[in-house]
Amino acid sequence: MNEALRLIPDINVLLSGVTGDKGPAVELYALARRFELIWVLCEGHFDEMTRVLDYPKVRNLGAAPLEPARAFGIAAELSRIGEYHERLEHFEWPSCPDRKDWYLLDLLITADADGIVTHDRHLLAAGERLALNIFTPKVWRKRLSETFPSPGA
Repeated sequence: MNEALRLIPDINVLLSGVTGDKGPAVELYALARRFELIWVLCEGHFDEMTRVLDYPKVRNLGAAPLEPARAFGIAAELSRIGEYHERLEHFEWPSCPDRKDWYLLDLLITADADGIVTHDRHLLAAGERLALNIFTPKVWRKRLSETFPSPGA
């Protein structure tokens, strides 16, 4: 049996996966809920989620608003289905201009995860420059379907 891929989701992917009704982020989140994919997480994820939930655009994602109780439920589910890393080594990432995303790169190295899944153009460009596995949900979903084909496929 193949070992589950260990991916670090950016908050934009997590929220798309939770609030969407279709698409690669939703599919990846469903795989994580079935433990066919492992979300690798750290405190930075929860700090960023707290920060972005103040944005009206984020609070109104999906069919139902992301009220505090729902956000708490998401955080509780993530703690159940994810692999949590409390202590990270911190590095300088001049190839990634958005310092708020550095925790994802730190986590990639500290946890020795398989990659990062994001829509963030700065992270995607840093992945190219540094030869790191940083791709969109669509690319990761395609890679997963090639690596782990569905039974009967």
